[in-house]
Amino acid sequence: MQEPSRTTATGYPAPPFHQSNGGQPPPPSTTAYPYAAPPPYQPHPQYYNPQPYQPRYSPSRSFFRAFIATMICLAVVFGVILIITWLVLRPSLPHFTITTFSVQNFSTTSQTVSATWHLTFLLRNNNHKMSVTYNVLRPSIFYHTDYLADSQLPPLKQDTRSENSVNATLVAVDAYLQPRAVTDLNSEKSSGSVEFDVQLLASASFRSGSWRFRPRVLRVLCRKVPVGLTSKSSSGQLVGGSRECQVWT
Repeated sequence: MQEPSRTTATGYPAPPFHQSNGGQPPPPSTTAYPYAAPPPYQPHPQYYNPQPYQPRYSPSRSFFRAFIATMICLAVVFGVILIITWLVLRPSLPHFTITTFSVQNFSTTSQTVSATWHLTFLLRNNNHKMSVTYNVLRPSIFYHTDYLADSQLPPLKQDTRSENSVNATLVAVDAYLQPRAVTDLNSEKSSGSVEFDVQLLASASFRSGSWRFRPRVLRVLCRKVPVGLTSKSSSGQLVGGSRECQVWT
C-alpha cells in the first residue's frame, strides 16, 4: 500500500519518514511554529518612591527655643546698657597716699621683731558722678617679702570729689623673721633708716544715684616707705614726706 503524502505548513511535501524499527510515524504537530511560545507578559514592578520624613510638631520644643532666644536677647541688651552706663559715668580708681608713718618700741632678736606702727592714709575720690563705699579696709606691714603685722579698719563712705584721712595702728609682738632678713634689717638701722612695704586690701562699691555696681577688690601697695631708725633708737618717723601708692584691681 502506498503511504499517503504529507505536506508541511509551507505547502511543500514533507520528506518521507524512515522508521528503522518499522513503527508508526509520530503524530503531526498541532502548532504551525517549530519553537515554543513566549511566556505570558508580566508588567514591570513600579518604582517605590517613599515620601520624605516630616518631623512632628512639638509645642514644648518650640517654647524652649523661644525661651532661650529671649534670654539671650535680654542678656545682650542688659550688657549693652551696663557698658554704656559705665562709659558715661567713667569711674576712676581712688588715690591712696601715706601722709604719716612712724614706728615705736622697735626691737629685734635673732629670729623675731617687735614694733608698733602708726600710719595715716589719705583717700581721694576724683569721680564726679560716683561715690565709693569701702566695706573692708585691711592694712598690713612687710619687710621685703616677710609679713610683720596687719589690722582691720572700719567701713568708710566717700562722696564724689572728696578726701578722707584714715588712721591705722599695727602691732607686731615677736613676729617671726628669717635670720637673713634680721641681718639686713639691722644693717639698714646702722645706716639711719629702714624701708617697709605697706599693703592695703579694700573692698569698694561704686554707686551713682540708683546705679550700684558690684564690689571690686582694690589692691594698694606702697613700696619702700622709709622710717628714720638708728641702731641706738627704738622709734622713728617717715623720711622724705608723703608717699604715693599704686592701686589696681
